[in-house]
Amino acid sequence: MRSYLSPKWYLDLPIQRKLLLWFAPLLLATIAITGVYSYRIASNEIVSKMSVEQVSSARQAIDHLDYIAQDALDISDYLYLTPEIQVMLKSDSASGSYINNDSILMINRLMVTRPYFQFLTIYSPRFEPIQFNNKGLSSAIPFEEYRDKFDYDGFLTRKKIDEWSIEVPNHSKSIFYGDTKNKLLLTKILKNDLTLKPEGVLILGIDEKDIRRSYSTPNDKTTIIVMNSDGHILSDTNGFWVGKSIGELPYFTKPIDQPNLINPAIEKPDWVFSHSQSSLTGWHVLVLQPREDLLSQLNRIKWITALILCLTFLLSLIVSWSAAAVITKPMKTILSSMKKFQKGDFSQQVSIQGKDEIGQLGTGYNIMVRRITQLIDDVYTFEIKQRQAELKVLQSQINPHFLYNTLNTIAWTAQKNGEHTVAEMIYSLSGIFQISLSQGRDYIELKEEMKLAEHYLFLQKMRYREKLSYEMELHPELAGFKIPKLLIQPLIENAIVHGLEPLTDDSGFIQVTVVPSEDHPGMIQIEITDNGVGMPESKLRAIQEQAFVDLPYPTNQNESFALLNIMNRIRLFYGTEALMDMDSVENFGTRVRLLLPHSKR
Repeated sequence: MRSYLSPKWYLDLPIQRKLLLWFAPLLLATIAITGVYSYRIASNEIVSKMSVEQVSSARQAIDHLDYIAQDALDISDYLYLTPEIQVMLKSDSASGSYINNDSILMINRLMVTRPYFQFLTIYSPRFEPIQFNNKGLSSAIPFEEYRDKFDYDGFLTRKKIDEWSIEVPNHSKSIFYGDTKNKLLLTKILKNDLTLKPEGVLILGIDEKDIRRSYSTPNDKTTIIVMNSDGHILSDTNGFWVGKSIGELPYFTKPIDQPNLINPAIEKPDWVFSHSQSSLTGWHVLVLQPREDLLSQLNRIKWITALILCLTFLLSLIVSWSAAAVITKPMKTILSSMKKFQKGDFSQQVSIQGKDEIGQLGTGYNIMVRRITQLIDDVYTFEIKQRQAELKVLQSQINPHFLYNTLNTIAWTAQKNGEHTVAEMIYSLSGIFQISLSQGRDYIELKEEMKLAEHYLFLQKMRYREKLSYEMELHPELAGFKIPKLLIQPLIENAIVHGLEPLTDDSGFIQVTVVPSEDHPGMIQIEITDNGVGMPESKLRAIQEQAFVDLPYPTNQNESFALLNIMNRIRLFYGTEALMDMDSVENFGTRVRLLLPHSKR
């Protein structure tokens, strides 16, 4: 079963449809690739730009958080070194020490000038808890409850004197009664400045919403998460993740418990993110935005590309169809003329303007028609002349049987009278005549050709007597091989006339061998060698150029005529597979070799 896109299906299509089949998809593919490439470039640019903005946002958030954290640390250090606080830290728990009004006013000024500080509490077993609350919505738990709930004694033994934590009401231990807000707490150990012994803690609370406002961004799709080095979330853009661990966040390919594992674990195909860490607090800031939201603004490129594809497809149909018509119209004219020419109208000519390929095709077609017409006329004239010549030959031919019988009668009479040599010569002449006519056949077997050559050599032997001797060899397997008749005899005649006749004292020798070629497998080698006068190298080269190069006729009737005649005959029958070469050395002799393909009989 033939497939829809088989080569034959394509070959059977008209040129107009072929052009449409190539032009439209190529144009559509170009536009589609351009659109996809543009979309990718734009998306990469947007993601890259957003990454830079996120790095900037993370840096700004860290700067704001560092400012608040540094301010909190500065206030705690300032209060720690305040003489009134040191006096209270050094007092006896039974003395009932309390903070004086000047210190209260001073702390109130500090708290009022920093609205993001919600409360300040100082716990110590040497005095009652000191509380300051900017919003006045809650009160701190008693010292003893704080001591049990938050491991006060264990905290004093730590090497680190300050710690940041997050308090989420109803989800973690709380220092304040009646407070429902998330608070970021700085807990700092207060020491006796003389003995450096821990005597209490200072707790400074910041409303998590105030922290959130310090790094909020106008883009509601951007999420910023602040977490400490232990992976606990201190603040986030929506306040949803406050107090939870980093492992609960949905942005990672696998659960993690340390902020240092954020970069390799985050879902990069879904999120564009930036991750930075504060050198002051060690807090980590993670800024995220969904990649899909960033790229949603590029949907317009998709729709524009799809619209352009549709319009281009329609336009390509019109343009390709019109362009194909320009090409196919003159071709249809030529095709119509060719059909009429095939039916025998040899007067056909087409009129196509221009010198482009179509114009050249039309001009070539007209020239071809004229030449074919001329060739047909020439062939017709030649056939008439050939038939007339054949008729004349037939009319002038003597009946071969009459000639054979006459020669045989003469030979019989000579033999009867004792003229045996004359009889043999007449028999040889009769054999030459019989084989050369061969009942009108153009090709004869090698054994017949060799028999004809033997008759000819015998007659020449009778003429030259002791001056000529010969030797003939025919491989038995080649006896039935057919060749054009009179192929060997002219070469022998050439050797006698031009090679042996000029000899004065020496006796001439001709060797004729027909064997399979050893140098050219699959070829038959016919070789005629003589020990005649040979020829100079210049004369040999002239004969080779005249006989073996593509010259139609030799310039004069010399030894190259027979060679050219034989060369043309074997080329007509065997084609370019047949070869002929000639070697000659002056005063030593000449060798002519024919190589005929064994496959053609």
